[in-house]
Amino acid sequence: MFEKQDSGTGVLRTETYLNTSYQPETPVGRDTEVNRIVNALRPLTKRRTPENLLIYGPAGVGKTTCVQHVFDQLEKETSVKAVYINCWQYNSRSSLLTELLIQLGYPAPRKGHPVDELLSKLREWLNKNRGIAVALDEFDQLQQDGEIIYDLQLLNNEADHHLGTTLVSNKPPTQLHFDQRSQSRLSMQTLQFNPYNTHQLTEILEKRVEQAFRPGSVPDEVIQRIADHVADNSGDCRQALEILLRMGRKADQNNERKVTISQSEF
Repeated sequence: MFEKQDSGTGVLRTETYLNTSYQPETPVGRDTEVNRIVNALRPLTKRRTPENLLIYGPAGVGKTTCVQHVFDQLEKETSVKAVYINCWQYNSRSSLLTELLIQLGYPAPRKGHPVDELLSKLREWLNKNRGIAVALDEFDQLQQDGEIIYDLQLLNNEADHHLGTTLVSNKPPTQLHFDQRSQSRLSMQTLQFNPYNTHQLTEILEKRVEQAFRPGSVPDEVIQRIADHVADNSGDCRQALEILLRMGRKADQNNERKVTISQSEF
């Protein structure tokens, strides 16, 4: 029933590059957005106050990919410490601050420390070491604990080295609610990610086909058809990759040498 297929003859070489969890080294079609994030963080590299940035847009439009790419390069190319935290996993004030400390090298336990003590340790780290860039992805999950923004801004104002905050949200600024203390301290710039268009999706799919499929097994018209369909409906790159993966698996199951278009895939 589950006999193993010959992986050497199928159209798919690997599914890794088609999984939605895969993060490409370089984002495709988002040069303008990447440069905007870089410019917001650049002052940190000169020990100056960075811009706080709220990045927003629907799911599957490259927000996380771009932020992680910039933060990886920031860590590699400068003395700034870059910290990325997903607020789905750390959705309370204390758990987020504790995770931040752990990523800075403190052997802090997951529970048991009051917030004041966590903030004191963070201030100590900033005073003794260097600037920090903090990305809070899925920031929507922290709406009920917006004090964390006040905490980070207070650290930025009081410590010897600066701390820059990049928030990533599926919701626009008008749907995010900060407490009054945070609003009075936070000077937040915004960066909107629009859905991918046909040209951008085509570029992305061409790259993933090159990585995941055997040469010549995915005709150009298949890529174009997927890009057109997704651009017209959602602009969600994940949806495009899921369609391409389904087509590849179907071709392998049918022992076909090329991926073909089936209306049922849409």
